Amino acid sequence: MPATQQESHEISVLAGQGETAKLATLVRKIAERECASPGEILMACKDDFQQTAAHIAAAAGQTRSIETLAELLGTKDNRAAYFSMANRFSGDYPVHSAMRHGFLGAFKALVASGADPTVKNRFGDMVVDYLGDFEQEEVLRVVEEHQGAVMPELRARLGLSTGTK
Repeated sequence: MPATQQESHEISVLAGQGETAKLATLVRKIAERECASPGEILMACKDDFQQTAAHIAAAAGQTRSIETLAELLGTKDNRAAYFSMANRFSGDYPVHSAMRHGFLGAFKALVASGADPTVKNRFGDMVVDYLGDFEQEEVLRVVEEHQGAVMPELRARLGLSTGTK
């Protein structure tokens, strides 16, 4: 039996509040009870809108929670899969949640943990569509470090030259 609905909710709340020690303890306790890995527990914990604790942490700017989730997930493949889960409503990924709410640090932590900074949500929006007050070049630098080059589409959305940096 996976985490209960109440436990899943508590995991998201703790992630959103930045309560990393309690978050890690709870996930490990559930994993031990279920004879599963912490990563398996996290992968199964989603709300009715298919949001994960990563969506909640990203929307709250909780960089340490994102790092804790990454540690609990363990493998690179688990991190990439978990941080690439879209919610059911808008198709937002955690990177969209971070940038929509203005948290560049959370965005960077997600990308460092395996999230793809170039994904589009259900409406075709990319993280660059939510830049707000952030420097365009900073986000482009993060994308370039992740992919090795900046997609021409990103540069075009920002009204920049479509050549590479």
